[in-house]
Amino acid sequence: MELSEGILIAVEGIDGTGKTSIVKSLYDKLSELCYQVAVFKEPTNETEAGKKIRQSYVEGRVAIEVELGWFIEDRKWDVENNILPSLAEKKIVILDRYFFSTACYQGARKNNEWESILKLNRSIFPEPNLTIIIDVDPKIAIERIAKERKESNTFEGLAYLDNVRELFLEIIEEDTIGTFVIIDGEKPLEEVITDTFTRVMQFIYSFEESS
Repeated sequence: MELSEGILIAVEGIDGTGKTSIVKSLYDKLSELCYQVAVFKEPTNETEAGKKIRQSYVEGRVAIEVELGWFIEDRKWDVENNILPSLAEKKIVILDRYFFSTACYQGARKNNEWESILKLNRSIFPEPNLTIIIDVDPKIAIERIAKERKESNTFEGLAYLDNVRELFLEIIEEDTIGTFVIIDGEKPLEEVITDTFTRVMQFIYSFEESS
C-alpha cells in the first residue's frame, strides 16, 4: 500500500516503557497491511558519536555539552542516511527515540530547560508527523528494567527518570508545534500495543485524507 508521502513517527518515553517491543509490533502490524515501513533506533551504532553515547551508559555521563553534541552528530547521520531517504520512498518511518528524548534527558541535567534543546534540534532535523509518548511511572519502569537486564545504566536512577518523565508531560502540555499522543504504558504490553496501533492507524487515515 503506497502513501502519498512518507510519514515520520517517533515513539518516546523513559527507559522501561516497552518502546522497543511496541515499535517492533508496529512494524509487524503495518507490514502485514502492506505498508512500506522502516524502523530506526537512536542513538545509532553506526557513528563514533553513537558508540560514545552507548559507552557512556555504563561508564558514566560526560558533560552535558559534550553529550548533546554527540546526539546531534549521531542524529545528523541517521537523518541523512536513514530517515530522509526512507521518507523520500514514501515509507512510514518509525523511530525508537528521537529529539524529544534528547530534550528531556539532557534537559533534566540543565535545570529542566528543554526548550532550547528542542529548538536546536528542530532547526536541523525534520519534525515528526506524530510523536507517541508511552507514559509509565518511573517506579514501575525501574522494576521492569531490573527484571529484564542484568545491569542498569547511568540514565536510570529513580529521581532522574521521574524528572525526565515530568519533562515529557510538560512538553505535551506546553509545546505548540508537535502532534502528540500519550499512551498509558502501565497496562499489559499487549493492550499497550493495541492502543498504540489503533492511534497510529487513526493518524494514517486522517493524514491520507488531508494529503
